[in-house]
Amino acid sequence: MSLPSTATPPASMTVSEERIERLLYSLSALADIGEATTAGGSFETTARELLHLILGTLAASKGAILLYDAATEQLRPVVARGIDNPPAIALPSRTAEQLRLHLKPVDLLATNHLLAEQVTATPSAFTRLQSRLWMPLVVGSQLVGILSLSDKFGRSDYTSDDLQLLATMAQHASLALYNFQIIGEIREANFRLKRKVLEMQSLYDVGLAIGALHELDPMASEIIQRAVMLLDASEGVLFSLEKGGLRVAASFGLDADYPPKALLPLHQIQPREIHEVVIANQQGCRLNLREQGGSKNYAILPLVVSGQIVGVLMVCDKQSRDGYASFTEEDEQFLSALATQAAIAIENARLHQEAIEKERIEKELEVAAAIQQRILPDASPTLDVVEVIGVNLSCRQVGGDYYDYIRFDEPKLGIVIADVSGKGTPAALLVSTLQASFRALVESHDLAETVTRLNRVIYKASPSYNYITFFYGVLDLETRLFRSINAGHNDPLLYRPRTGEWVRFASGGFCLGMFDWGTYEVQETQLEPGDLLFLYTDGVTESTNERDEEFGEDRARALLAAAAHLPVDQISARLSAAIQDFVGNAPQHDDLTYVLARVK
Repeated sequence: MSLPSTATPPASMTVSEERIERLLYSLSALADIGEATTAGGSFETTARELLHLILGTLAASKGAILLYDAATEQLRPVVARGIDNPPAIALPSRTAEQLRLHLKPVDLLATNHLLAEQVTATPSAFTRLQSRLWMPLVVGSQLVGILSLSDKFGRSDYTSDDLQLLATMAQHASLALYNFQIIGEIREANFRLKRKVLEMQSLYDVGLAIGALHELDPMASEIIQRAVMLLDASEGVLFSLEKGGLRVAASFGLDADYPPKALLPLHQIQPREIHEVVIANQQGCRLNLREQGGSKNYAILPLVVSGQIVGVLMVCDKQSRDGYASFTEEDEQFLSALATQAAIAIENARLHQEAIEKERIEKELEVAAAIQQRILPDASPTLDVVEVIGVNLSCRQVGGDYYDYIRFDEPKLGIVIADVSGKGTPAALLVSTLQASFRALVESHDLAETVTRLNRVIYKASPSYNYITFFYGVLDLETRLFRSINAGHNDPLLYRPRTGEWVRFASGGFCLGMFDWGTYEVQETQLEPGDLLFLYTDGVTESTNERDEEFGEDRARALLAAAAHLPVDQISARLSAAIQDFVGNAPQHDDLTYVLARVK
C-alpha cells in the first residue's frame, strides 16, 4: 500500500493565489474609499481619510493631496501624512493641461517625464514633498489636484498592479474632492446671497430707525453694531465731526481708545489717514498697518451730506478662519451704503436737537422774562433818610437772583436779597415762589418769625437739591437802627467813611429750604449818616476774566470806599463799569445782583 503524495503545488499556482488575494484587498480598499467619500464628513476630514486609505493600500510611507487653483496657477496642499509643512507649488496652465490629459501616475524617477521641467525649476518643493509618484486628480475637463506619493515602505518598487489600483482609487478620490468643491462653491454662493439679503435688510432697518428715532445715540449704536457684524469685524467706531475734532458717537470694542462722547482733536486721531485722507479728501480707504503688537486692518469711510463731511465710519480687523484678513472692495461698497445712512442719521439728529434747543430756549426766555418782570422792583424808593439802588444782571437773561424793597406803614424800609441755587427758568420759578411767600409773610414785624416761617414754606415748595441763600434787613427810618438776618447768604458789608471801618452782617442761620426746622438770630446795627450798605450775590465777587481770575471782595471794597461820598447811582455806575472792565469778553456763568443803600 503506497502513501498519498505530498508534492508542492506548481509556482504558477502560488502566484495566482497571491494575486487573487491582492485583488480582493484592492477591492476592499476601493470599498473603503467609497465609504469614506459618502460618510458625510467635512472636506478636510474626507481628504485625510482618502489619503490614509491610499497610502495604506499601496504601502506608501508618505504622501499629500494638493488642490489646483487655476486662477493663481498654484497647487495648494490640503492634507499630508509624514510631511511637515508641505509647500504650495506653482503649476503653469500648460503643465496642468498635460497632467489632465495624462490620466495616469507620473514616475518622477523616470527619464524625461512630463514634470521634468517643473522639478528642475522648483526642486526644493518636490524634495520637501518627498514625491516619487504624482497622480493627477481629474474630473471631466478639469484638473482637481494632485495626489503625491513617496517611496513604498522598504523602498520596493511600485508594481503595475499598484499603478493600476492607484489610477482607480484616484478616480474615486477625484470625484469626491470635486463634489466637495462644487458643494463648497454652492455654499459660498448661498452665503454671499444670504449676506447680500442681510445687508439689504440691515440698510432697510437702519433707514427705518432713522425715520423713527431722532436721538443720535441709539441710531449710532445700531449703525456701528451692524457694520461690525456684517463685515465680520472685531471693532468699530462712528464719529461725528464737530468744531474742535471728532466726537465719538458710538464705539464697539474700542472704548479704551475712543471713549464714548469724547471729543478728540483731529491731529491726535489714529490712524492718521482718518484726517489726512478721509476728512481732507472725503475719500474712503482700506488700510493694512503694522502696529505695536501686530498688524491691524481698517476700512474707513467719510459721512457726507450735501457735499459736507459730517463724520467718519471705521471698522477694524476683519476676521476669517485663518485669523485676520484684509477688507475687500465688496466690504467697502457695503460700508459706503451704511455710511450714507449714518450721515443722514447724524444730520437729522443735529437738526432735531437744534430745533428742540431753540424751542426750549424760546419758551424758557418767555416764561422767565415774564416772571422776572413781575418780581423785581420797578424803581428804587425815594426817602429822606436813605437813598437806595438795586442792579440785577442774569447770565441767561433771567435767573435765580432776587432783590426787593418793603415799605411798611411805619417809617421803616425792608431790604431783601437772595440767590437760588441753579440757573435759568427753574431758578426763576423758585424765585417767584420766594417772592410771593415772602410778601405774604412780611407783615409780621418779627424778623425771626418771618424768616422761620418762610424757610418752612420754601422747604415744602422746593426739591431737595434746591436751596436759597437769603438776607433780610429792616431799617428804622427814624432811629436808623438796622435789624437783619443772614440765612446763608454772602455777608453784606457796611462801610463807615468817618472811621474807615467795615462791618459784616453774618448773624442768622442756615439757607432757606435746606431743613424744615431751626431758628434764626437777629443782628442789630446802628447806622450813621454817610454809612454805605452793600448787599450782593456771589456773581459780583466771582465774576471772572479771561485769565480765570475773580473780581473778589477786596476790589469791591476798595471801589466802594473810594466812592462812598458820591450818590448811590454814581457809586453803582462805577461798580458796574469796574466789573465789566475786569471781565472783558470772558463769558459769565452766574447771575449778578447787588443793592447799595447810603444813609443821609
